[in-house]
Parts: sequence; C-alpha cells; structure tokens
Amino acid sequence: MQSRFWAAFKRTEGYEVNRLAYAAGGEIVGGASLLRFDLPSEPSFVFCPEGPVLPWDDTGAVRTALRQLLDVAKAMPNTLGLRIEPHLPTPLPSVLRNWGDAPTDLTPADTLVLDLGLSEEELLAKAHPKCRYNLRIADRDGVAVSRSQDMALAHDFYDLMLETSNRTDFFVEPLGFFINLLSTVFAKDAGELFLAHHEGKLLAAILVVYFGRRATYLYGASSSSDRKKMPAYPLHRAAMAVARKRGCIEYDMYGIDAYERRDHLYAGITRFKKQWGGIVQQRIGARDYVFYDRLADVMVKRLSG
Repeated sequence: MQSRFWAAFKRTEGYEVNRLAYAAGGEIVGGASLLRFDLPSEPSFVFCPEGPVLPWDDTGAVRTALRQLLDVAKAMPNTLGLRIEPHLPTPLPSVLRNWGDAPTDLTPADTLVLDLGLSEEELLAKAHPKCRYNLRIADRDGVAVSRSQDMALAHDFYDLMLETSNRTDFFVEPLGFFINLLSTVFAKDAGELFLAHHEGKLLAAILVVYFGRRATYLYGASSSSDRKKMPAYPLHRAAMAVARKRGCIEYDMYGIDAYERRDHLYAGITRFKKQWGGIVQQRIGARDYVFYDRLADVMVKRLSG
C-alpha cells in the first residue's frame, strides 16, 4: 500500500495522495505515501497504510523523518493528525513512544506468511493433514482453476463477494471500489483473479496482489453451494505456484487472529489459513500522532454550535 499502483488506485477513490522520498547522505533510504480523503473543508486524519518505509534500525534518521512527515501532514488544511502503520514486529520501538495506539488498524496487524522458497511439495508437507485432504477432495471432484485479468469478471467476483458477506456477516465494499481496484492492478500487472469452477459454475475466487517479492491474498469469496468440493484450497495452491514463478519469496495470507479466539471476527478464516502452515507475524499496528491544538479548536467550534 506504499506502492505507486496503490496510490493510483486511491486517487480513483477520491483520495489526495502525497508520495514522499526520504534521503540521507545523497541517497534515498525511505519514503511514505500519505493519503487524505479529498474533503479539505472537513477535519480528518492523514493516513500512511503499511508505512512509512524507513531505516528503522537508525533511530536518529527515523526521528528526523517522522518530524518531517508530521510537518507535511500538518501543512494540509484541517488535518487533525497522522496515522501510520509501519510493518514492524512487536514490541513498539522507542522512537514511537509518543505515538498513541490508534483506535483501529488500517490493515490487519497479525498475518500468516508462507515461505515460497519452499517447493509445493515442501509447503504441503508442512501443512495440516486436513489441508492436504481437502486438496485431494477438490482434485477428485474435478474443481478447475483458472487465472485472469479480464475486467469482464469484476461483476462475477463481486456477486460472490456479496454472497460471502451475507453468509458470514463480513463488510463488503461497494462495486465501484472493486472496479477501481481491479482496473488499477490489472493495468499494472500487479494482481490477478484466480477462479475455481466446477462444470461451468463459479464456486470461488480470490484476488492476489503482487509487489516486490511478496504476493498477498487480498480478497476472497465463495458460493454457498458446493462448498464440500473445497474450491478455496486449489485456488491458493495455484496462486502460490504463480507467485513463485513471478519471483515472490513469500505468500501473505493477510489477516488472522493470532490468538485463535472462537468469538473473533476472523475465527473461521484463521482456521482455514492456519491449515497451510506458515509463520505468524504480529506487528505493532497503527499508531496516531494527534495535533491536539487543532482537535481542541474543532471541538470548541462544534460545541459552540
């Protein structure tokens, strides 16, 4: 989400995007993509999802870069603060001790990552026996997998998203969001749909996005019928194979509950994802720096009518 293609996508969604590079010693050593919904008359936060990208082992450089980012954010009209989300493992680094814990994360703080340096056989050997069993069921029942960057499939994918949302009570973004997202990543060859069919019927689909040497399973959906054919399993097997050929070294399952709580919103998808094995990564999550002087002004104005 710090990439150029993600910036292009967010612009289609109505965001103002500022892309910044941080240089030290004449070399670019970091950067940040700052997002703000383009309503300059309304007080809001500036967001930096999955960033900033900085040399976090150099505390002095990071402190300087963060001060400069805050200056850029504060120069934007009606900005109440800056929310960042660097991909850093816990515990929280000392340089962020003055940044508060954000009330919500921009992306899932905990995720599961599979090592694509392993062959398919090695990955499956590390998977749960139930995963291998369900793959055999899908193969036995003739579930066929294809991949595509055809925008004509956007509506089919969205119909599956709606069906999944109704079944699982997950929030789903509007159709326009997916049209903007798919058209952007397809045009940049930064993502593709993987689709599972049986006898001509679409059973499941996933959207996988590529950036650098990481492939990310960003969205997935499935039909309420024929679920016993286990179509999601061959989808991920195929996506990992393609990602490996593209030179990716990790496959990010994107979002789990690391503590496996039964009542957690991610309970079901966590069980599915953990069947593949992999390594749980726990990150510090989103952090806020609030411009309290501006927040106080807004509160006074609103309370005074």
